[in-house]
Amino acid sequence: MRKLLIVTLSVLLSGCVQDFAIYMFDGQDHSLTVRRQQRYFWQDTVEVQLMATNLPQCQRLHTLSTDAPADIKVELFAAGDGVWNIRMGKQLWQAETNTCNELTEMENDPKADLGQPVGKFVVVDEKLSFEPAPQAAPAQ
Repeated sequence: MRKLLIVTLSVLLSGCVQDFAIYMFDGQDHSLTVRRQQRYFWQDTVEVQLMATNLPQCQRLHTLSTDAPADIKVELFAAGDGVWNIRMGKQLWQAETNTCNELTEMENDPKADLGQPVGKFVVVDEKLSFEPAPQAAPAQ
């Protein structure tokens, strides 16, 4: 009976999603991490969190969404001086990595200058990964 319970639980939990991707800058102690987590296999949505890290000064976990599609796309823009703009679908936030405390939800204006595109967190082969933005060609 115990073996049947273990097999049943492993099958039920096998459909759950729990992964993360990291964008590191200024060395490995300074980073932004996006994590997605699906608590139950029957859910179509995931919880998405952002971890702002600037060790040893700070580290803070912020919830971006508790009801996002599993195939998320989170775009990252550098706004300067430790300030980052994060866009996921129609939602937009501004985070900072100097104290890691600020996460401000903003109005998503498609025409707004969000800063330098850094890359995006996307699902590739069912795994969350970070894809750097293509670098602009140098002026000649």
